[in-house]
Amino acid sequence: MGSIFSIFEPISNIFFFILFNGVVCGISIHWVVSKLNGTFSKNLNRIFQNLALVASIFVIAIIFIKQWNIGDLLAFYALFSAVLFSVSIYFGNKEVIKETRGWFINIFLIFFIRGYFYEPYQIPSQSMRPNLNVGDFVLVNRFAYGYEVPFTNRSKVFHKDPEIGEIVVFFPPHKPNTPFVKRVIAKGGDTVKYVNKKIYINGLLYQQENISKDFDGANIFNESNGSTNYLIRKSNSNFSRNSEWVVPEGSFFVVGDNRDNSSDSRAWGFVSGKSIWGRADYIWLTWESWSDIPKLKFEELN
Repeated sequence: MGSIFSIFEPISNIFFFILFNGVVCGISIHWVVSKLNGTFSKNLNRIFQNLALVASIFVIAIIFIKQWNIGDLLAFYALFSAVLFSVSIYFGNKEVIKETRGWFINIFLIFFIRGYFYEPYQIPSQSMRPNLNVGDFVLVNRFAYGYEVPFTNRSKVFHKDPEIGEIVVFFPPHKPNTPFVKRVIAKGGDTVKYVNKKIYINGLLYQQENISKDFDGANIFNESNGSTNYLIRKSNSNFSRNSEWVVPEGSFFVVGDNRDNSSDSRAWGFVSGKSIWGRADYIWLTWESWSDIPKLKFEELN
């Protein structure tokens, strides 16, 4: 997907973003006006619809490349469709009222749920087993760490740092356009030591209790950081990437719960607080690769 959108890179700026959105808005306004004054043309409308589709593709591509919050765009179009809906009510055209009402309700609901509150995210790897598996869909709390300022590459106001033990979704330093999901185990100023598959934070050991084995024969542990308990998975291999790190201020150290099969801060370093865009709160759907039927579920993460 990224390689497809890369062809739009030369025009990925605020000028063209406004231009293409202006095209979409202008075509929508033309449809309403032509319906109200009786000058509607099916052939012209078909041409305009195709033009609006092309403009919309450019808008989505720019959002993807710039990593802007699509909720900002949904907010604008919710307001825009509300204005058109109000105009149609004023003039009393039933066809226009029905159409613009549908625009407003659909866009507003999508904006309300997804734009700034909860965003769905699909787990792409096994790095968070046993708590999250490939095929799980989680709801990411977008306002857990502050409120995003529109079109600012996810800058936040009323900023709040993640708590130790929380599962966060973020953009890692080595892949700034690809969201990752991991667990926070340390913050700025902390010293992290990883020895023989055990974690020490500022010299204190994270306690691990072996409670079971999974179907692959790996060991499942209950790990405690002193305030939060969660499950982790460790293979039977004796290999351990022993090392020590000091977390810089404003950054976080994140690891996968599947400790021997996770690309995380142990490999590519620290996560800036500015690159964290949400907290994974719930599993709401699971869809295993071998199954054609998704399973609804609602499970809180810890």
